[in-house]
Amino acid sequence: MRSFLLGVSAMSVALTMSTAPVRADDEAAAIAGAIAIIGLAALAHNKNHYQEGYRPNGENETAAFERGYRDGLHNEPYDSRHSSTAYGQGFDAGQKERSNRLAHKQRDIAGVKVPAAAAQSCVNEASSSWGVGRHDVHIVNAGQEGADNFYIELASGHRHVICGSNSQGQVFNFRNGRM
Repeated sequence: MRSFLLGVSAMSVALTMSTAPVRADDEAAAIAGAIAIIGLAALAHNKNHYQEGYRPNGENETAAFERGYRDGLHNEPYDSRHSSTAYGQGFDAGQKERSNRLAHKQRDIAGVKVPAAAAQSCVNEASSSWGVGRHDVHIVNAGQEGADNFYIELASGHRHVICGSNSQGQVFNFRNGRM
């Protein structure tokens, strides 16, 4: 999603510059527009990292949150010397995202061998529902009911959904929540 928005913003700048005579004020406006689009894309990308009810207030809290998020994501130790509520929230979000990203490395999820077609269709459904890329959706839990029905818990940031699918990849249930 982010690369798509960056591509659209670059193309809009190129089209703006190529269709009009080059003037300094037009060029400055085009650059300002591109920066605004990139800023909006960055904000939209990070909103999935915040837990419900929490939003950083101001640039300093956002920077502390992002520092904590990176530390948690890359399995760095908690920095108690520069700890704050924003850093702690970011660290927790980073550790959760790390856990989600590593969960996909297992084919056997919670003792259930999930067929590739079922997993793929549920990931596709979640990514289109949330408006995120497939690589941002992670399988974190699974269960099997009967011979051919699988329930798969997926996560992206702090959002979770349960997807019901058969082994052929036909989704028959899709709801918010955890298993």
